[in-house]
Amino acid sequence: MSDKMGADEPKVPPKKFTVENNVYKGEVKPLSSDYKGLGELIWKSINKYKNNIAHVDAQTDKVVTYAELQNKVVRCALWLQEHGIKSGDVISICSNNHLDSIVPYLAATYINAIFNGWYEKMDLNTARHVLEQTMPKVIFCTKEPVDLILTAIKDKNCSPIVVVYGDYPGTIPFSKVLSGYSDSQMANFRYLELDDIKKTACIMHTSGHTTGMPKSVELSNYCWLMSVQDDNADEVVLWCASLYWITGVVMNIKAITTGVKVIIYPYYDAEMICQLIEKYKVNWLSFGTGATNYFLQSGVTTKYPLSSLQGIVCGGAILKAKTQEEWKRVLPHIHILQAYGLIEVAGMITLQLPWHKIGSCGTVTQNGELKIIDPDNGKTLGPNQTGEICIKSATIMNGYYRNPKATKQVFDAEGWLHSGDVGYIDADGELYIVDKLKDLIKYRGVQVSSAEIEILLHTHPGVLEVAVMGVPHPTDDEHPVAYVTIKPGFTVTEKELVDLVAKNMTDAFRLRAGVVFLDTFPHLGCGRLAKNELKAMAKKLAVKEADD
Repeated sequence: MSDKMGADEPKVPPKKFTVENNVYKGEVKPLSSDYKGLGELIWKSINKYKNNIAHVDAQTDKVVTYAELQNKVVRCALWLQEHGIKSGDVISICSNNHLDSIVPYLAATYINAIFNGWYEKMDLNTARHVLEQTMPKVIFCTKEPVDLILTAIKDKNCSPIVVVYGDYPGTIPFSKVLSGYSDSQMANFRYLELDDIKKTACIMHTSGHTTGMPKSVELSNYCWLMSVQDDNADEVVLWCASLYWITGVVMNIKAITTGVKVIIYPYYDAEMICQLIEKYKVNWLSFGTGATNYFLQSGVTTKYPLSSLQGIVCGGAILKAKTQEEWKRVLPHIHILQAYGLIEVAGMITLQLPWHKIGSCGTVTQNGELKIIDPDNGKTLGPNQTGEICIKSATIMNGYYRNPKATKQVFDAEGWLHSGDVGYIDADGELYIVDKLKDLIKYRGVQVSSAEIEILLHTHPGVLEVAVMGVPHPTDDEHPVAYVTIKPGFTVTEKELVDLVAKNMTDAFRLRAGVVFLDTFPHLGCGRLAKNELKAMAKKLAVKEADD
């Protein structure tokens, strides 16, 4: 983590932001290095730490040093060049975490190609969409999505090279990529210098699984150099997010630039995570909000001392204050900290620290700016007034790849990025997330926050997970419906939850479309709720009600 956060720290350190006309500005910190590109930074960092352990496969205990990692990356870079990949070409990776998943990404930075991560559990429509958007020259993938990828390639009538981690008919095995290069070729290889630090280094996809088809975000070399500077090298961090997720990319780059050991484990298994914390003395976890909730609700944390663990940084959805308080009860020695950010700014724009209030997402980070506006008229709002969150940052995206229309829509004339998220900033400069504009439910013209209903339903002792959606209605716009899973050993009725909302909230918030109990919730690979699946269920519910 970028700030040391021990139990003996001052409660209220000096503020690192200023406020001017209700615009919150983080501390300005210019780029502290002379690196001309991400490839140069990675090349020199790996060589600097060549004798350190780079990766440990938690499932097999296999160890890879930075020197061994460099050998693989150079071989992959030579292979890419041999197959005509040049500066500005896109290579895509569709894989969970394993010892070789990072190799093509790093190789791309050495030859100034553009890295692009795909979600390994995407559906065929999404595969067609991202293929058409990015048009990669090479796709590296595991066996699980290869059939789907080959089908999408055929449907789109394009011809990228497909490389598979393993063996699969009609594709190139990754082992072949790493073979066949002489000692002299290896010794003579050098990263290519970059002529413009603002050129695109990678393309990340927005989380289309929750908001529709993903957009492709261009993040520059400069953005990454700014994002990873000045991080501590003496802390062990564990995450499970693949290179599709911004967390997976940021944490991998930070690990390389500080020479730390990465524990590779691809699954959100609470029991195994506890065992890994104990075995490798993990200090920090970086998880999605859903995975953080699951980790707590699993109950396994009480079986282990977890004495090395200092805290969990989470993001991606609202972490309820009740959940943070429960963590403090179960593991009082750790901090549960919320971050708020977007792929469009390469990660965090605010970070909650131990002295910030429970339920907030903390204050604006360095090189960032925040303001809250009225989405109807664009007026900047003051403290404790709810509106749309707008952002400026030194790590802001170059734009949406091959989509100038979407880029123009998200930025206003003054260069503010409109996040689509609803929140407010309190008198101390701490940000609170209320909802997404797209998740607000409209009942007879009144905007209803699904998140506020979810927070209330979470106070019921038998509720494990909850998501509230709007069911289309022919005369009322939408009716709220609650999807709920129940904790083992509890019995919860629909009437209990409907009455809970009716007694504690105004009429517009009532669960007019009722409660739907599910055995499990659909989740993405990062632990985040797959809202699109629930939205599809809500639409079917509307059709059923209309038929009835």
